[in-house]
Amino acid sequence: MHLMPVCRAVMLSLLTLNAVVFADEKPELEILHWWSSAGEVAALNVLVDAYRERGGVYYDSATADQPANREQAIERIAKGYPATMTQWNAGRDIVEFHDLGLIDDVSDPKLIEKLQASLAPSVFEVVTHKEKVLAMPVGVHSENWMWFGIERLQLDSDTLTGDWQGLLEQGQRLASQGIPLLAVGDQPWQVRILFTSLFLGISRDAYKRFYLSADETVTDSDAFHRTLVLFNRLAKFSQSFGDGSWSQQVAAVADGKAAAVFMGDWAKGEFQSLGKSLGRDYGCAIAAPDDPSLLIVVDAFILGKVVANNEQLGQKLMLEVLSDHETNTRFNALKGSLSPYLQPASTRLDDCSEQGYRLLASNDSVIPPYASYQFGAILHKIDGEIYRLWTRSMNQSDDAALIVESTETFRAALLDKAHDLKKMKGYIDK
Repeated sequence: MHLMPVCRAVMLSLLTLNAVVFADEKPELEILHWWSSAGEVAALNVLVDAYRERGGVYYDSATADQPANREQAIERIAKGYPATMTQWNAGRDIVEFHDLGLIDDVSDPKLIEKLQASLAPSVFEVVTHKEKVLAMPVGVHSENWMWFGIERLQLDSDTLTGDWQGLLEQGQRLASQGIPLLAVGDQPWQVRILFTSLFLGISRDAYKRFYLSADETVTDSDAFHRTLVLFNRLAKFSQSFGDGSWSQQVAAVADGKAAAVFMGDWAKGEFQSLGKSLGRDYGCAIAAPDDPSLLIVVDAFILGKVVANNEQLGQKLMLEVLSDHETNTRFNALKGSLSPYLQPASTRLDDCSEQGYRLLASNDSVIPPYASYQFGAILHKIDGEIYRLWTRSMNQSDDAALIVESTETFRAALLDKAHDLKKMKGYIDK
């Protein structure tokens, strides 16, 4: 009869001890990411420093590039030891991860309410599914920019419009001086950025039919044919510099070894890290300036299903950091991207960022990430054919037979609506 008070006292003591332990636990956070260039590292450090200032412990896990990040993240998620947070591009595969129960969503009602009220609608849409926020957006990149050396490229109003004939003429002029028009890294994703930028500049409607609707009939259109012909002809005016990485292509333009590079707005951060000034050393241009589109890619963090209390605290603390507008603005200023918030913290914007924010606020101009509409398998096939066409075009410029053959390959890829869950399910079954 006297044991009950003793047991209760012991239990209360244990609860008190646990409370003390939890109170002394520091938030811990591991971020798995592919940000490795000087500009990217400087931007990430803005977030990390803010997190540490709030008392968090940080562990960095960098991968070589986006494909390596994807491979490692999928394996770790599926095998049950995910990173606390993983860098990802918002898209359809995040929905698949969530539906398979492999990642956590943002669960704090106040934070969700804040995000819904402050994020650009196009951004909020790509990170939500069934009224759940599946990932925390950190920046909005736009891919369809051309960055050029002011002393090399004679840019005028005709260069980036119509059939892009002015760009080809620039290539011919520079070739006579032994200077390549374009720096294009020998990596499929870099070649794809060139292709999509050209395509979107020729026809927004055809682009949407191809990437967002997987409409195979678009391959019969004049717009698609003109895109392939232009893409094919530009190959002879290009060169891959250094190790083929995107940062080496930006450096080639910064050094005057090439005239221009088609690259997402993260290139601006790299120019800055090289000591180059926008408007003095280099400029930016977007295709179809009379009716421009903004092809966005949303950088986000997905939340690993972690069970350790300190990691859960780490997630919560970093979410606070990521939702701070001032911190987010400083991050994106160094990254070269746009803040996902409609009203970013006040700062002086350069001409490129001002144009980007104007377009981001216009739903008609924003082209959502195609990964939100198509599964990885079909995109992988499309990227593979873009790269194959590019490499063959180096020696087969103005080759009508090559264009016909490539058109049929693209059509076949669009007809295949299969998705890429096989690898994920394969990991799960192991």
